[in-house]
Amino acid sequence: MKVVNWTQFLENDLPPQGKLSSMTVGVFDGVHRGHQSLIERIVSRSSNAPSADYVPTVVTFRQNHKTSPDIQTFEQRLEIFESLGIEITVVIDFTESFMQLPGLEFLNLLLKHGRIGFFAAGDNFRCGCKLDTDAKAIKDFFASHNIPAEIVPQIMEGALPISSSRIRAAIASGDHALAEKMLGRRSK
Repeated sequence: MKVVNWTQFLENDLPPQGKLSSMTVGVFDGVHRGHQSLIERIVSRSSNAPSADYVPTVVTFRQNHKTSPDIQTFEQRLEIFESLGIEITVVIDFTESFMQLPGLEFLNLLLKHGRIGFFAAGDNFRCGCKLDTDAKAIKDFFASHNIPAEIVPQIMEGALPISSSRIRAAIASGDHALAEKMLGRRSK
């Protein structure tokens, strides 16, 4: 798997000429079953595409201002991405200046430099300054560029959606069985 930072992505355009990316974006803290569902969508798009011209790509963030403990290390997240079939990971340092970028401007940069042929996002995903761009706006943005985008519903565990905060709470309370069920593998 190729790992590049945001500056390298903006300077080099990825994937290589003649290929398109099937892309998703998120923090992916824990790479839980909901995240895995998104990744499966972009990997399956790549494997089902004519002549395999799609490169599964994850854009993720390295958070510099931690408000909650990590479920996994950043290196563990990268290992999981690779094991799930991701070929390119773009890493963005979540800095104060990056946080000022409006969501549609962020999507335009992804489109301009990422050669996107397919995009998947979770139905609760938001991006941009003050989270100004929601999943519907993302789908509309890509539709306006004739690029298929899929909004993937949340995965439920019991009556509640799987989330990183729910996994952290399960670990903190000692309910490792629930955490592992939501992660789809053993927790720390």
